[in-house]
Amino acid sequence: MNTRVLTSRRIAAAATAAAVLSLAACGSDAAEDASTSGDAKASAAAPKTVQATNGAITVPAKVERVVTVSYATGALLDLGVQPVGTSTLDENNPVELLPSQKEAAAKIEPIGSGIELNIEKIASLRPDLIVVEGASAFDWGIKKLEGLGAPVLYFAVDKPVDLLNAQEKIATAVGKEAEFKKLKSDYEAKAAKIRTDHAAKLNSVKWTIASSYGGGEFLVDTRSSWVGRVLADAGAQFSTASADDKEHEVTYSTEKLDVLGDADVILVPKTVATGQVPQDTKDLEKQPSWQNLKAVKAGKVVPVGYATTDRYGTSIDVLNQIETILKGL
Repeated sequence: MNTRVLTSRRIAAAATAAAVLSLAACGSDAAEDASTSGDAKASAAAPKTVQATNGAITVPAKVERVVTVSYATGALLDLGVQPVGTSTLDENNPVELLPSQKEAAAKIEPIGSGIELNIEKIASLRPDLIVVEGASAFDWGIKKLEGLGAPVLYFAVDKPVDLLNAQEKIATAVGKEAEFKKLKSDYEAKAAKIRTDHAAKLNSVKWTIASSYGGGEFLVDTRSSWVGRVLADAGAQFSTASADDKEHEVTYSTEKLDVLGDADVILVPKTVATGQVPQDTKDLEKQPSWQNLKAVKAGKVVPVGYATTDRYGTSIDVLNQIETILKGL
């Protein structure tokens, strides 16, 4: 929170009477400064109301023990706050953390996986705040969590940008507004630099993001997807299949791989934990129509990490990856 600092001071013109007036004025200004500072401190020390999916939630003035569920872990670590307990997205898909965050994350107590949370374990950690970020299609047991006595901030996720927007509210809840502001500023500055430095390439190259979970199908991420949103901020142009952002991803039969035909670059998500492209996505290479794609023939199929870039920390990393790719085009 910015505190207005009073800088104006009355200056005496001359004579004893003027000097007395000047002293009185300085005393008045000092009292005003003290009052302003006191108001700022009182505001910082006051409980906060944060608007979440589950309503307007009152959060204690000083939060020290936070339990996080799903994506909320990374959002807090970005801000320099280490949760006392955390869940993973599911057993095979841990929260995507930056390398610099893994040591801290290893010290956090596990509380479950996916929507299977250990309520007794959470209670034993004595949280003063519980933060949940998760898909609205699932039951995250919010009522049970609220029954533990700590305020619960639940941010339902329907589209990728929801997570980015929630990080600002989480920052407010834990008193890390300045840290969030810097993260956002760093991201915006990096995106602007890429738009300026690589304008010519960005105007002539079309991008898409493709992946697969098998079953004879593949996914195309659009400009409103996790990585698509970052590409858009960097000034990228999209292939036809990714330009339509009514949905953040669209499923096709592998017989329709030609929808990627006008893409100059195809990004394929890799798993951060292993650094490898999942086998189901690799298997797209077996399709004859894949081999005929322009980007494939040009050797412009590029793995990208943080495919579910849910916050500013990982979004900055994706910008760095995009910049590296542009330098190589």
